[in-house]
Amino acid sequence: MDSAVLSLTCAGLGAPEEDDDGTVIGYAKGEYCLDNLKDLQRFLRRDDPQRREVFKQVCKWNIASRDLVPIIENYQADRSMVITAVKVLVFLTMPLEPSSEDVAQQIEYLWDLKAALMRNVAMAVIVSLLEDPLDRLER
Repeated sequence: MDSAVLSLTCAGLGAPEEDDDGTVIGYAKGEYCLDNLKDLQRFLRRDDPQRREVFKQVCKWNIASRDLVPIIENYQADRSMVITAVKVLVFLTMPLEPSSEDVAQQIEYLWDLKAALMRNVAMAVIVSLLEDPLDRLER
């Protein structure tokens, strides 16, 4: 894992917008946010299932609650960006390999990820993505 490239990729997603008091009022995506999301997805896809270094680092940096969930909530109109952010979340929430290193820490990270998804409107946006495909199935 190249920590510097991973760090730049995550930093390029964007940043919270704050008012004068330091209260978060929104989220400003980075110029290459979609490309960085795709790169992050690639990093996670290639992560070693035994050591899961990328997973651990992304969770340690709170990328899900700091960036992914705000992207989903604030950029609902950009369907490709939201879908790519959801794909990254899918990789982050994949079941653990029982033989992987530091399973207890990974389980703790998974709980934090799931808690981040349950706040605000992120889950509603994700479920709304399924509305059209499910409607077609019904017909």
